Amino acid sequence: MKTADRLESLQLSKIRMLSAKVAEMQAQGREMHMFTLGQPDFPTPSYISEACKKAIDDGYTTYPDYSGTPAFRQAVCDKYERENGLKFDEQQVISTCGAAQAAYLVLTSFLNPGDEVLIPNPMYNIYEKIAEICGAVVKTYALKEENDFQIDLAELEKLITPKTKMMVICSPNNPIGGVLTRENLEGVAKIMENKDIIICSDEIYERLVYDGVKAVSPALIPSLREKTIIINGFSKAFSMTGWRAGYVITPMQYQEKLYIHCGFQISGIPAFVLEACTTALNDEPKYNTVEKMRGEFEKRRNYMVEEINKTKHFSCLMPKGAFYIFMNIKKTGMTSAECIDWLIVNYGVAMVTGTIFGSEGEGFVRISYAASMDEIKAGCKLLHEADAALEAMGK
Repeated sequence: MKTADRLESLQLSKIRMLSAKVAEMQAQGREMHMFTLGQPDFPTPSYISEACKKAIDDGYTTYPDYSGTPAFRQAVCDKYERENGLKFDEQQVISTCGAAQAAYLVLTSFLNPGDEVLIPNPMYNIYEKIAEICGAVVKTYALKEENDFQIDLAELEKLITPKTKMMVICSPNNPIGGVLTRENLEGVAKIMENKDIIICSDEIYERLVYDGVKAVSPALIPSLREKTIIINGFSKAFSMTGWRAGYVITPMQYQEKLYIHCGFQISGIPAFVLEACTTALNDEPKYNTVEKMRGEFEKRRNYMVEEINKTKHFSCLMPKGAFYIFMNIKKTGMTSAECIDWLIVNYGVAMVTGTIFGSEGEGFVRISYAASMDEIKAGCKLLHEADAALEAMGK
């Protein structure tokens, strides 16, 4: 029997496939330098792990509420009031199985076949694929290097039609590391006036920003407050990728439908994980683990950007958030895919082709600097060797 048509466009993650290829080369004895996965190389802070162990010992092993415990939901609200200047009621918070399931929950709760959804280009492609599963029409708005990866408001306005149902915003952005300014978001808000369009704001990297930059949630813009659904989680800032813990913050008018829908999807995340996440949010200011990790990422970013921009064939902007560099490889004369293959085969350096994230990714590769400084220094040395080889070839 044939599977449902909605599955026809689905493919395995090309990032995971690339990582598997590199792992196979390593198993064959090849030295490889990995800059592919968006996974911090730091362990989960011990105070969080200990809280999880204690929760299991204390019997937090029964069915949780779909939206999470009151303590968890309140911890999320306290975090957003303390760090983001946004006040929410705990009923607006719904726990999810990571930010990925949060995205699935939000998009499948709003998009019908034929609805239009606006998605950044480039962008981590999970949103495009979920929209396609819904039968929605994906329209992309470009985030260009020459515009400092800000939204082109004139282009955005032209994309909106009566069928536009949702706009996805991700700031800081994966893969480009760009952070939208408040002024840019205020421009979006002006365009959205008197339009019935939901903003899905992916804020998973909002704690990982640099140079005094602040990641502004669209919900801080008064006219967008009741239009914005926030997605966040614990994978990136707390180095909890394997815990699969996240949450949605929704305007109250959508809470009941999202709550019921989430229950049908996952029936809640483990109660002991919720306890650990509650402790993560409440006790982090005491341990300062996020800031320590952010500081290390900033050092790695600074080193790698400086080394890349010393070369003749590679260049990049200074990313303001997340832990990615979107490296421009246009001077190599190769496509993004060709450049990736060339670096892997000849130098043992693995990055991710920019076109995985959309058409605007052609001419770029994504580098994850969620790797050790030793690994980064080794990778940069090999990039310099690659640069010299390209010059010798007359590129």
